[in-house]
Amino acid sequence: MGLQIVPLLNLIKSDSTEEEINILLFSFECKSVLSGASDVEDFLRTKAIQFEKMDLSRTYLVFSKYKGKSFIVGYFSISNKPLVIPKRQFKTFSGTLKKSLLGLGHKTEQDNYEIKGYLIGQLGKNYSETATKAKQASGKDILELAYGKLREVYAIAGGRILFVECEDHPKLKKFYEQNGFRELEDYITPNDLCLFVKMLKDI
Repeated sequence: MGLQIVPLLNLIKSDSTEEEINILLFSFECKSVLSGASDVEDFLRTKAIQFEKMDLSRTYLVFSKYKGKSFIVGYFSISNKPLVIPKRQFKTFSGTLKKSLLGLGHKTEQDNYEIKGYLIGQLGKNYSETATKAKQASGKDILELAYGKLREVYAIAGGRILFVECEDHPKLKKFYEQNGFRELEDYITPNDLCLFVKMLKDI
């Protein structure tokens, strides 16, 4: 299995027109019973280029070949973003969890709790007809590629945690648990999603 990572920013800066890039991005399809799957698809198709230009995140396309033609296997998006836990919610955590988190971050002037880290804002596998036939990569494969980029960032700029938000769905939660993430139980993000965290040094 030969997978190649191509930063979306490289395509934007290349000789390709935005129309050509959009045609490529629209070849990504995220078919799932989960409502969040449409968000993964919508981000790549309608927001990723704008987020690159505004330096809000970096999106990486994962390519492979099937019958001699390149196609998008999946993609991931990373943001340099601290995890901010409101004071009222931090108080509800168990003593053990509070203690472990207190060693990672600091309180802000508003008495919220902040931990420096990175957000995997999007992680998606392509379910287009070509990608489905090719069966080139799993969600875990794409996550491992994201880890590779995060290791580079961690070596250069540091940070404490990696976090992801996901729907309260057993399949998704099991995926992140099996890949070493820990759920902050009884915590719901401002986007009404579950929160999973992992130490950057452990990726």
